[in-house]
Amino acid sequence: MDTDELLKEFRRQLKSGDALDCALRIRDAIRRDLLEPLQLDRAGRLLAKYIDHADMSPGRVRILGQCTTSWLVPALTAVAWGDAVALEVVDGEYDNIVQELMSRPDLASETTVLLPWNRSLLKSREQSIDAAISAAMDTWKFIWNLVAERGGSRLIQVGYDCATSGSLGGHLGSESGDVAMIRTMNTVLRAELPPNAIFVDLAEASGQMGRERFYDARRYHWTKQPFSEAGVARLAQHLNAAARAVTSGPRKVLVLDLDNTLWGGVVGEVGALGVELGESPAGEAFVDFQREVSKLARAGIVLAIASKNNHADATEPFEQNPEMVLSLDDIAAFEASWEPKDVMLRRIAARLNLGLEEFVFFDDNPAERELIRQAIPEVSVVDVPNDPSGYVRALQHGLYFASRALTAADLERTSHYQSERGRRDLCESATTLDDYLSSLDMRGDVRSIDTPDLRRVVQLLGKTNQWNLTTRRLSESDVRGILDLDGAIGLSLRLVDRFGDYGLIAVLLATRHDDRLQIIDWLMSCRVIGRTSEQFLFRHLAMLAEQSGIRVIEGEYLRTKKNGMVAQLYLELGFDLVSGSDERATYSLDLASAAPLTTSVRPA
Repeated sequence: MDTDELLKEFRRQLKSGDALDCALRIRDAIRRDLLEPLQLDRAGRLLAKYIDHADMSPGRVRILGQCTTSWLVPALTAVAWGDAVALEVVDGEYDNIVQELMSRPDLASETTVLLPWNRSLLKSREQSIDAAISAAMDTWKFIWNLVAERGGSRLIQVGYDCATSGSLGGHLGSESGDVAMIRTMNTVLRAELPPNAIFVDLAEASGQMGRERFYDARRYHWTKQPFSEAGVARLAQHLNAAARAVTSGPRKVLVLDLDNTLWGGVVGEVGALGVELGESPAGEAFVDFQREVSKLARAGIVLAIASKNNHADATEPFEQNPEMVLSLDDIAAFEASWEPKDVMLRRIAARLNLGLEEFVFFDDNPAERELIRQAIPEVSVVDVPNDPSGYVRALQHGLYFASRALTAADLERTSHYQSERGRRDLCESATTLDDYLSSLDMRGDVRSIDTPDLRRVVQLLGKTNQWNLTTRRLSESDVRGILDLDGAIGLSLRLVDRFGDYGLIAVLLATRHDDRLQIIDWLMSCRVIGRTSEQFLFRHLAMLAEQSGIRVIEGEYLRTKKNGMVAQLYLELGFDLVSGSDERATYSLDLASAAPLTTSVRPA
């Protein structure tokens, strides 16, 4: 069935009340980039009617702009659907940002998109560039404050752009004309962003596609919407990547094939020194691709290998070929065998203790890509071109790894997983779990949350899904507000063992109410699940509570699709159930009668 027929069938199924099959097929078509811009628009309008029935991660985005934004609503709905997010997208009236915000008292559950257009900025050319930009920044800072006052913890600020360099040409335009003003404005805008915001570079997005294709002057004059149909679709992809970055975070794992992906040729046939790397057009393309992958590794993206190969053959180029950019130390999980690749990916996920929805799969073989699409639909599969010179662009085009900021934990992620190899080997040799945990020689350092920790704390709050009791997505200002409350406690936990430093891996926030302490948020990195870190942190909390006259500690569990592993945590810690339902349970612990907890973690 072609895409037009698929959309028609979806419309019919929506009326009959059973549209799941078509909805999933549309998701697959969007992920494969099979829909033309107008089809993407149609799909988004139909999917908006199905959002409430979707068994996917929910979300809500509000687009406010200095231009008409209604065309972006269905496009972003559809793109997010392809990303397995049931995103409710709404927009505001044309060039009415302040009034729209004034009428919205609560933005806590939304991601706010602010979309400027250059008309008002360029109209101020009678002023100097500095004066015009200063006036524009006063407006944006006022808008950012309005968003913050209404609880908006996730902000996407789109940059400025101009469709052409002007009749005087690129030289004068970029020296003192419109291009110069736009570039300077974007530099200032980005530098002044509030800490909870991410910047979408509109000039970069349009430049990649080509401004003559990205913009449509006729549409602007008729509807005050400056983007072409193709431009709307591409901007929606950038907005979706930004929304992912400020909510769940970027994809975490890039899984790579080897033969004809990292190098040219089959290593088992030509040997480690016979593979194509450097010294030829294709060889240079493979080296460039490895350099791009290496950049991702340095930015904290975990690299894994899934190759149909003999293991010894597969590792030889890393060890022997001087043209290799990547080394075995860059790879956190290395699978080389003759098993199906979906089996390899599931094993990698188990080894890394990460969900498959965090994976991006890059393989030159279309049959292997199709296998993963069908066997593990939650994995993002890159549409790899035949020519290796297009590999870098193909990887970049998906925007899988867009991130708001990098923390020290991001930069050290690969080394953490390499240390985990040693822990797995030790676990396999241990006779009991207690022996294994004791042999790790774990040391914990509990600290009060301070300013240097805030970025990592907010990052964990924004992306931790499994070991997370409430999954509240708090911003930096939210956390500061809690910590400023009288008697509030904010704790972070760092953990090291004989194999390495885990870094900051747990966050606990609690507020005081007379002689009661209410746990507001408690979450932990999945990297330390099952190592009694939670008991260690809670013992420290209980000690602080008793010292300050607290008699009772209370907590709640808010169920999500992914946090079932902590559903019984409070009971395991000795709490009593106060009230409970399928979605929410509350617990209470009388410290006077609480039993002591056992942990294998020692104080640092």
